Amino acid sequence: MRKYRRGRKYYMYRRYTFIVILVLIFFIGAIYCFKYFNRNTDYVLKINKEYINKDEFLLYLNEQQRIFEEVGGVDIWETDFDGISARDVAKNNTINSIVFLKSVVYNAEKLGIYLTQEEIDYCKEEAKILQENINSINQNVQISLDICEKFIRESMIEEKVYNYITDSFIVDEKDFEKYFDNYIKNNSDEINKINLDYIFIQNNETFDANEKAQEIGKIISFEINFKTLEQLPFISVYENITLEKNMFEKSIEEKIYKLSEKSVSNIIEGRDGFYIFKINEILKQDIEEVKESVREDYISNKKEEIYSIQTKNWANDIKIKKNSEILSNL
Repeated sequence: MRKYRRGRKYYMYRRYTFIVILVLIFFIGAIYCFKYFNRNTDYVLKINKEYINKDEFLLYLNEQQRIFEEVGGVDIWETDFDGISARDVAKNNTINSIVFLKSVVYNAEKLGIYLTQEEIDYCKEEAKILQENINSINQNVQISLDICEKFIRESMIEEKVYNYITDSFIVDEKDFEKYFDNYIKNNSDEINKINLDYIFIQNNETFDANEKAQEIGKIISFEINFKTLEQLPFISVYENITLEKNMFEKSIEEKIYKLSEKSVSNIIEGRDGFYIFKINEILKQDIEEVKESVREDYISNKKEEIYSIQTKNWANDIKIKKNSEILSNL
């Protein structure tokens, strides 16, 4: 039987097909390399195999800035810490925060911890709110929705891991009594109930909030009804308020506790504007109520210690690479 011989056209077709495939492979490879090397020059941190770009880093940095200002007020950025500027300290804290969070997220799957579909949907809704808030605060920084969603999602995973690790904690009553006695000795002013009124002059584009606060400060006194100075939406007055923990930034609360009864504060600057407080009354608080509140703090602190030990162990396994050039310009 005569063997079938493939024609010349067949071999030419096969050769062209082979060339086309090679060109496609080269083209796809070139695109991959371009993206890979472009990413390598645009990242701020590389944690294990994950790249943290500028926008994602800025989202975490914004959170650190908020924490700094709550503790030390807006003037904290003029402070040095052992020769290191507050901004550089905030950057270093941001790096540590990201490393610890990622170490938790990487280990969540091993613990069998995942988000439900309902929680994932919740992340998407919260991400929209976060994006609006971040982008409205700083017009020069526009964070994408994907990055906001990732931030919310990983924060929720961290919360579930935190609960998983700390839920078994039991209070040592003897240790708590020592903690409570020490608290009473060091926080005698803060165990009182304070009733107050206050004016808040919000930062805005309509007028200079600092200048307006100075104007109000010149005419303010304990006898003046704060409500007569209200000019909504940017000058708000709140009356007959009982001071509660975390109602204001920590640095502001510390200044309130130093005020005496029947007095008016100086102008106090916060993250979002300026405050003037009127202290109506200071009442001794029931010691049992104080004890219950302190117990909550005690439990929270102890759980944080347990959680910190675990996350530090996980973080030791993290490989981190910094892009110093981009990091220094943030």
